[in-house]
Amino acid sequence: MPPDHHSFTALNIAEDTVPEWMGSFTLAAPPNTDLWRKPPSRDTSTAPILYTALRNPFIAAEVTVSADWELEWDQGGLVIFAGAPPGRIATATAMTSTPPPPPPPPPTTTTTTTTTTSSTTEITTNTNSTSGAGQTAATVTQEMRGAPPPAYSPPAPASKWVKVGLEFCNNACHATSVCATSDGADWALTALPPHHARRLDLRVKIERIGYALWVWYEDEMSGWKKLREVTWFFWGVEDKQVRVGVYASRPANFGTTVYESRHGGPSVTQRNLCVDFEGLEIY
Repeated sequence: MPPDHHSFTALNIAEDTVPEWMGSFTLAAPPNTDLWRKPPSRDTSTAPILYTALRNPFIAAEVTVSADWELEWDQGGLVIFAGAPPGRIATATAMTSTPPPPPPPPPTTTTTTTTTTSSTTEITTNTNSTSGAGQTAATVTQEMRGAPPPAYSPPAPASKWVKVGLEFCNNACHATSVCATSDGADWALTALPPHHARRLDLRVKIERIGYALWVWYEDEMSGWKKLREVTWFFWGVEDKQVRVGVYASRPANFGTTVYESRHGGPSVTQRNLCVDFEGLEIY
């Protein structure tokens, strides 16, 4: 049974484009869109994504993806976040991470002493803190070194996330998976079996086993094949912080084509990648 579309949030696409039937739908990814992370804290989160927060602890999710793959790194599949999705972190951080201005320095008084001699007049200016300045300075120093006031909170750590799907690379479709932590992300491609290599679709699955996240793809002849095991994914993660969904992306930025329009003149159009999703299930 497909999940309820009312529970999904759209990222990098209009909210009103969330499909009413989550069992079969399409996401269009313009050129130069991706979900990626490089240190230090360099997130690229421009890929169209639909995700949902779960009412119950996450068990598994699976979907079949297909498209007319043509450009290098074209991809689509499942994504799971432990924490806020990357596109949502900047807003929350901007509201909480600006530290308050430092307290003003203690007030001072200026004393001017004039000394007159037979040949010169000397003017000496001494700047001293007001009465109790030593105590005031100590108090200011103590406040500056102590904990920040309640209105300030440090930036939220970057979320962990994993994506798995089908990716077009070196003129062939591969099973792909990426794992991202606060330090960055890794990327792995797995060649599909010869009998599956020419197909344009792939069913993928993510599954929770204890604290680990297992990543799978389905071979039509031998069943589910394990791509990787992410042992640390659910460690220290509350169930309410888990969000699961689907994504599509076209990282290549040369996705334009020129063709002859009906009026006989050249025209330029964006070549979006349209990824079809079938049989989405989230438990």
